Amino acid sequence: MNTQHPATQQPFFTPENSQYGADLATKDTGTKHKVVIVSDGVFAVVMDDAPPVMPISINDKPKPPRNSHNKILDDDSDYIELDLLRHLDDSHIMKTLSKATAYAIQLPVSTVFLTGIGVFSSIACRRYVVNYEHGGDVPIGLYVIAEQPSGTGKSWCLKTFQKPFFNAHKVKADAHKRDILRLKEIPKDEQTDDDKQALKDLLANPPIPLFSTNPSPEALEQSLNFTRGFFSAISSEQGMINTLLGLSYGDGKKANNNDLLLNGYDGGHINSQRIGREGYCGHVAGALVSFAQNGSIEKMLDASNGTGLAERCLFAAEPHFLGKRDKFRSTAINAEILAEYSDMATELAGIMYRHINSDLSALTITPTGHRLITEYLVDVEPYLTDGDKYSHSFMRGAASKLNIQIMKLAANLHLSSGQFFDNEIPDKTVNSAIAIIDDIFNASIKIAHKKGVAGDKAEFEAVINYLTGKPRTEREIINSLRTTQPFKNYTGGKSAAIRKTVHDLNSQGVISESNGKFSME
Repeated sequence: MNTQHPATQQPFFTPENSQYGADLATKDTGTKHKVVIVSDGVFAVVMDDAPPVMPISINDKPKPPRNSHNKILDDDSDYIELDLLRHLDDSHIMKTLSKATAYAIQLPVSTVFLTGIGVFSSIACRRYVVNYEHGGDVPIGLYVIAEQPSGTGKSWCLKTFQKPFFNAHKVKADAHKRDILRLKEIPKDEQTDDDKQALKDLLANPPIPLFSTNPSPEALEQSLNFTRGFFSAISSEQGMINTLLGLSYGDGKKANNNDLLLNGYDGGHINSQRIGREGYCGHVAGALVSFAQNGSIEKMLDASNGTGLAERCLFAAEPHFLGKRDKFRSTAINAEILAEYSDMATELAGIMYRHINSDLSALTITPTGHRLITEYLVDVEPYLTDGDKYSHSFMRGAASKLNIQIMKLAANLHLSSGQFFDNEIPDKTVNSAIAIIDDIFNASIKIAHKKGVAGDKAEFEAVINYLTGKPRTEREIINSLRTTQPFKNYTGGKSAAIRKTVHDLNSQGVISESNGKFSME
């Protein structure tokens, strides 16, 4: 830790770096030292003749180093590295295919995995749900928003995971066309009643489309009538987010129509009655995978507008490899790995098509598995209190979905290992899902900070922008900013958060105070 204890002026350090702290103190002073506990989990180096160490609260935060605001405000990198595959067995097909694809296309491997499992979930959710511990179930479709710059192979990545499902749909569609042609070739005077009914049914029920790439909310809603309420919105273009969230049309003053996505995450019921077009009444479930250019995450965060839509998403914004790629590297993906994934995905598609009109099959998590999830949630809970690190509404909302995200991911990891007929998810798979979701959750918080949705950067910019016009009193700043981002989404301490930001900026010389008013001059 970088702070110092006021009584000793020696570095604080935790047990993990205690030897380093002790060695450093000896090097700097050349005198004997000892280690004492100054608060829960925090130690300090003191000299033998030092005065008694007075305990301090672990919550006492040091003032930021002078000019640390520059580093925060000037940090325009939006990248957060992930290492998700370390939580999976080496033999898992989603791990081996993600590594092979990432190597061939030269994309971050965790991003490849996350988008790939999202694609898989968009088909798996049409056949399976996962049960809650005490009754009820939830769809297993994932919402994934990942970013990489143009020219990095995003489309190629998605198509690698989609291809077996496209092929399965083509086989189904070709067979459907052949059956229609066969019945139509029968002379009308020779057609039986069964032939006529079969032809009528075939014409009325074409093979269900699997993927939508750029649907408007209205078009996607209409499609639910012949997909039995399921949707799979998958695209490598930012246009899908713009269109799906209603950002491509309108004057921007109307609320976005996010009901379908909001309800599709947890299998909610919608009843849309529209003038001039067919609505949909029933349960809805689906998956969303947007693997597009930089800016997609900001759009999702902005369009969510407190509805909870962004909190349903898993975000990935890893560093790109542009400028560092080996252009002589083969882009071929290991054929055996592709074949293994293709066989597994084709089997899933076949199961889905065969049971198109059947009730969904329910996966279960063992009591031990549910306890593992609960223990994880218990660890997160203390940080949700007012003023703590997860107290922003976005972070609280994301935290409230952690159990569902874990259940969804565990179900997809189980199914993608080929376990289509074993409905019990092993505890080991639940553990993997917990670790992966925890990594993504913490990365999403960092992304929200870097995107200016929450955290120091957002707070600094809000105060600086407000003071650009003319000097303001502290009360004027508080009254004005408490209803604006990011402060309006804090609970139990908006005024305190604004006041702290003002005084941090003042102490660092970013703003100045004169006659009770703060300004940028």
